[in-house]
Amino acid sequence: MPEMPQPPWPTSVPQPWQPWNQGQPAAHPPVGVTPGDSALNTSSLPAIMGGMIRRQGTFTGQITRDGSSGFIAEPGRYHIYASLGCPWSQRTLIACRLLGLDRVIGLTLADPVADHRGWRLADDASIDVVTGARFLTEVYQATDPSYAGPFSIPLIWDIQTRRIVSNDVNQITTTLETEFRPFHRPGAPDLYPAARRREIESLATLTYHTVNTGVYKAGMAATQQAYDQAVEALFTTLDALDERLARRRFLLGDLVTEADIRLYPTLARFDAVYYPLFRCNLRMLRDYRYLWAYARDLYGLPGFGETTDLAQIRRHYYQSVEWNSLNKWGIIPIGPAVDWFEPHGRARIAGLMAG
Repeated sequence: MPEMPQPPWPTSVPQPWQPWNQGQPAAHPPVGVTPGDSALNTSSLPAIMGGMIRRQGTFTGQITRDGSSGFIAEPGRYHIYASLGCPWSQRTLIACRLLGLDRVIGLTLADPVADHRGWRLADDASIDVVTGARFLTEVYQATDPSYAGPFSIPLIWDIQTRRIVSNDVNQITTTLETEFRPFHRPGAPDLYPAARRREIESLATLTYHTVNTGVYKAGMAATQQAYDQAVEALFTTLDALDERLARRRFLLGDLVTEADIRLYPTLARFDAVYYPLFRCNLRMLRDYRYLWAYARDLYGLPGFGETTDLAQIRRHYYQSVEWNSLNKWGIIPIGPAVDWFEPHGRARIAGLMAG
């Protein structure tokens, strides 16, 4: 069994562990699920029903700067559960690292391969040091013993009250960008500037429906018509993004924003997973002159490249039970060979914009 994933950066945040309170669930599958049953719903955002994909954010508690929500933004109180295989998790990890919040928020990485028991947090000989759990299902049911799923990742755990605050991926990143501002590292970028939030959300909504979830709509399509529609929308958007990035270094200009963070994880997985496994094979990311250079540009920035682990990404998609229908035998392909360090020349675009 592969070793459990470790955070891609050193962590200095205390990780206190307390045993489960009496009456809370011990280490066992959720109610009604026993080993050998069909897979748990571990999807981090997409719940695919026919041709429709909708957001999943069951726990939507708010962390606020002043604590008026009951959860105050403070160092050492919160812990993130994520996986390097999961694109929705990667958004949270990128924001956390870019803003320097890895100094004040803890991190546990789940094994990228989720089986019928869900996301695994520890091996058979150990437990998660923060919660005492072995599987993410236990963390959910410690918050709500009657909860039946989906058991998605990422999520934020409150060490003080011992409950999940939020598993809403968009809310998590914007909370890190706004409510935790007093704890940002000196010189941290403003990823969600107030004056541009409408533009960020408009662009992110487009990419969410056609790109981020578009790849899943194509990969899980049950009819030719649904597949054709998903692929057409996906590549129409990628074509438009490529054209946009011919004139801008990043999606909104010369500064990285939340819009870039939401798009990048899909691009990072495109050629290795979505192109071959999800049949998004009209063009590869490498076929796009500007979009591919843009992805490599982001890869070199803090948080982006260091959370892009293609080995774990492949393991997640090619071996997790959730995607078993696409790869029955769990065989992980070797390629494609991609050079993420190839010079991208994107700084020149920023210079032209400034001039």
